[in-house]
Amino acid sequence: MVDTTKIADGIDGLADRQLKAGGMKLTAGSILAIFAFLSTIGSGLYGGLLMWQKIEELANLDISAYQQQMDVMDAKVTGISEKVEESVEYSRDIKNNLRDDLLRVEQQTDRIETMVRKTEDKVREMIDKAEVRFENQRERVRVSQSGEMKELEDKLMGKLQRALDNPLAD
Repeated sequence: MVDTTKIADGIDGLADRQLKAGGMKLTAGSILAIFAFLSTIGSGLYGGLLMWQKIEELANLDISAYQQQMDVMDAKVTGISEKVEESVEYSRDIKNNLRDDLLRVEQQTDRIETMVRKTEDKVREMIDKAEVRFENQRERVRVSQSGEMKELEDKLMGKLQRALDNPLAD
């Protein structure tokens, strides 16, 4: 079996051990700190180199192709904006024409309503006048019939009386 106490004693003493390099005594912690410092500097230099390469790519970039694309897009946007403005103007004209048409229809409707009211009033007046005339005519017919019936009754009564008074009629 493995004796773990010896391994643990060896690890515990590792922090206290020193290493001599170039006339300097270095502990394990200072070696790790130096390694971390050197790796930080190295990675910073590598990142700077990559950034420099990107800057060089951008500096050598041909902007004229992008400028042409931007000009084409500006022309399209300008054409679209002109079409939008035309559409807005056309829509505004349609709205104004519809409003004018609606106002004309309302005016015509008002005129027709006025005409219908006037016609209705005339018809009612004509009906009232006709009713008065018919009533007058009925009254005249009734009076006339009443007079004629009275006359007829008087004649009949006279004939009946003569027939009764006639001595030959017995």
